Amino acid sequence: MTAEFHDLAGVPRVAEDPIAHNEIDALTRRVEAVEDRVEALQVQSGGNFAAVIEGQAALRREVRDGFAKVNARFDALEAKMDGHQAQIVDLLSQLVGKDPNAS
Repeated sequence: MTAEFHDLAGVPRVAEDPIAHNEIDALTRRVEAVEDRVEALQVQSGGNFAAVIEGQAALRREVRDGFAKVNARFDALEAKMDGHQAQIVDLLSQLVGKDPNAS
């Protein structure tokens, strides 16, 4: 009976999966890249990264509120157009069957 090295060391081992190791290495590189970008943003913002994030959130709220106002104006305009179309249909309905030469 022969013993493997890892059996002798008392450490149970699983066969290494090269694909899993490649994926772990790729994820590790991505995490490191994100960390580097965060550090760069902190340096660019003078270390006040939270203020930059809050500023962006405030801009998003402002844009969202602006869109809400524009949507409200469009809704009002659409309602006005619907009213005008109803009036046009009513006037045209009154004219149906009338002699165009009659006064």
